[in-house]
Amino acid sequence: MAARAKRLRIHALVQERHPDLTFEEVDAVLRGARLSAGRARAGEAIDRAVLGEDAFAYYTATTTASRRLTATTAMVYLQCGTGSQLPGTRPPPGSLWSKAPRWRLFTPREQGRLLEVQRTSIELSPPVRSIFEWAEADPLVSTSPVLRAATVFWAMTLLHPEWRAVGTLVRHELCAGGLDPEGLLVLSGESSSEQSLFDASAGRMLDADGGDLTRYFEAFASDLAKAVGERLRELGRVRDNEEHLPWQVVAPPDELDARLYEVVERLGQAGSASIVAALGEPAPPLRTVQRRLQKLVADGALVKRGARKNAVYSLPAVVDAA
Repeated sequence: MAARAKRLRIHALVQERHPDLTFEEVDAVLRGARLSAGRARAGEAIDRAVLGEDAFAYYTATTTASRRLTATTAMVYLQCGTGSQLPGTRPPPGSLWSKAPRWRLFTPREQGRLLEVQRTSIELSPPVRSIFEWAEADPLVSTSPVLRAATVFWAMTLLHPEWRAVGTLVRHELCAGGLDPEGLLVLSGESSSEQSLFDASAGRMLDADGGDLTRYFEAFASDLAKAVGERLRELGRVRDNEEHLPWQVVAPPDELDARLYEVVERLGQAGSASIVAALGEPAPPLRTVQRRLQKLVADGALVKRGARKNAVYSLPAVVDAA
């Protein structure tokens, strides 16, 4: 579900400037491919959106020293989304984004290092520093993830109106604050409640610009509650579908997963060594096959019986509903 939410967010964000964007193009870039020359700009926009999503996953991870949104982290998100890219991903001077080192080719550890370098090298403007200091000092705002998200969103929208992915700050606050710990909210602005939540031209935002945040806070909390309710209902429908649809439809396998599933289906049951032999040439290493088999077991696509070298794999038993 988290992967599905990520895919929807990337598509919605990039589609604002590339209305003809397809989910197939998003999936291709997520797999590490480059789009054709005629779709290079859309591919670059997807790359930037992926960069922002990876930054979100890193900064909100439970292993991160401080998960709470800070002014410096907010500015890293801004640079991810507005073209001033992270160290190691900038193209050579005067060249296109397509000439830059591919962010997706860095290992997760390398990506984390780049993000930490960026966070420690950010220069904060006085307005950004001030708004975070105020949010931290206010006794009501500082203890409420929703009000803190509302404050940061309002201020950064006012300071950086060109930033299309500013909703990432709301998602970060809700995730770090425990209201959406898995990051399942899409918050892409597609539903009416999300549009209202992110509508910077509404009268309630103008009241906030004048210094009165009360009406804005009330409207923000109301719209957010509606958006969360919509997401919960959709996640419930997705879960129901997953319980009734075949594995190949719910979690489409890659080529190796599909081959392993077909071999086990053909053999009935088999150990990992027999499965490797049945794959034919070229066959992946045994350790790779064992890891993939464990993943298929975790996904419910296969059943494992026995342990270690004596383990055998088979398809789950089909229960006759009659």
